[in-house]
Amino acid sequence: MKDLQEIRADIDRIDRQIVDLYEERMELTTQVADYKISTGKQVFDAEREISKLNSVAEMAHSDFTSHGARELFEHIMAMSRKKQYQLLTDYGKYAPTGFAEVKELDFSHAAAACILSSEAAARRYFSDACGLLLCDSWREACETLKREEVNYLFLPVQDPESGYVSANYNLVAEYGFYILEEYHTSPEPKDRYILISRDRLTLSGADKISICFEAPDVCGSLYHLMSHLTYNNLNMNRIESIVISRDPLDYRFFMDLSGNLNDSAIKNAVLGMSGEARNFKILGNYR
Repeated sequence: MKDLQEIRADIDRIDRQIVDLYEERMELTTQVADYKISTGKQVFDAEREISKLNSVAEMAHSDFTSHGARELFEHIMAMSRKKQYQLLTDYGKYAPTGFAEVKELDFSHAAAACILSSEAAARRYFSDACGLLLCDSWREACETLKREEVNYLFLPVQDPESGYVSANYNLVAEYGFYILEEYHTSPEPKDRYILISRDRLTLSGADKISICFEAPDVCGSLYHLMSHLTYNNLNMNRIESIVISRDPLDYRFFMDLSGNLNDSAIKNAVLGMSGEARNFKILGNYR
């Protein structure tokens, strides 16, 4: 039997070989990115990845190592995509968001809708020149904005019964609206409100981003999507989900991130997540 130190020396030797091969593979990834930049080809190729994962799994000689090889190459290929997204971003090939930046909002000739529980906060937020329409529910308020009867919605972030925000944010996504600003009347979560508009605007100094997306119904899909945040050193402040279909069971995820859409790390993460998630949407970049 080998001495433990000899075994560890062999492991160290193999690890050095793995790192060398990994770096060689990442160099080839750079060449792949150059090709995709010149041809406009998408980074994420689901068919290619499934075929590759099946192939490496078949190379192994036991069920355990087959499963491990598949998981290992899932991570390697995910890192390869992140490298390609980074190179695409460096070349200015990031996903356009369509948001226009403004310094301030004009409420002098505007009308807003709110629900009864947010009326007091809304009257503090808006000037007297802004008309205020009271609605019975979030959905009724959204309908008034959809019909262009008002310019803005001023609504509580949390659902008063459950304390969750996903149902309310889901309406923002459903109607195609955008969050412009967050307003607090106290440090308590129940006293947080958001200003909503039909216009895709972001105020100068915005440092918070809300997104939503649907993940493919396969093992590890949410993990790999969220890895775009950790790879770019981004801070996630909240994650929630809501069921959007029960047959088959399907979820929409909501996340709040720290950052601005002009940040290179945000551009890189948005490029990666929008390319790999279903129905990726930016609900707002606000402060």
